[in-house]
Amino acid sequence: MQTIKIFIASSSEPKEDRDQFRMFISQENDRLHTKGIYLEVVQWENFLDAISSTRLQDEYNNPISECDIVLCLFDTESNFN
Repeated sequence: MQTIKIFIASSSEPKEDRDQFRMFISQENDRLHTKGIYLEVVQWENFLDAISSTRLQDEYNNPISECDIVLCLFDTESNFN
């Protein structure tokens, strides 16, 4: 089985968008497993800043470098006054 690792990163605001991507990837896994392909989602939410001795970005960098695809979601609305 070939595993393709996908890192999904975003700010906390577009949670619904992240959930939709996860659902899409899950549906694709249902289709792709017959071809010997598995899409593994690596989620930024699984890295807690409490475990980092430096900064949270350091905890992201290693898993990101091990992924085949990095998907970054950006919030299009600004909260500037």
